[in-house]
Amino acid sequence: MRKSLSRNLYLIGLVVVIVGVVLLVVSLAGSTTATNAYGTTTVTNIGNPALFAVGIILEIVGGIISFIGYIGALVRTAQLGRWGWFVCLLLLSGITMLIYIFAGPETPPYKGTTMPPPSSGYQQG
Repeated sequence: MRKSLSRNLYLIGLVVVIVGVVLLVVSLAGSTTATNAYGTTTVTNIGNPALFAVGIILEIVGGIISFIGYIGALVRTAQLGRWGWFVCLLLLSGITMLIYIFAGPETPPYKGTTMPPPSSGYQQG
């Protein structure tokens, strides 16, 4: 997967997740709560259940889209042989993915050529 496609998928998924979070917060605005004798508060009625469901669905869809972009970045770094980037993407996925989509590698690492061995008629002296 090209880096530009990974970038677009990851950013679109991130925006969709953010919209889903905003919808969840807005849907809980009119919720009713109850407090029991132990002091714990529970939500008894969600303010807008339809908006809540749409927010959850958007978060799931955005997460899947971002995950596809993330897997594409992992595959691309492995194909390029950029193992440092690959390991960083595995261990620190969120922040490394944001760095990768803007400043990550697009070419394999430089492989220097080696000097050919001296010919058999060459005398060391």
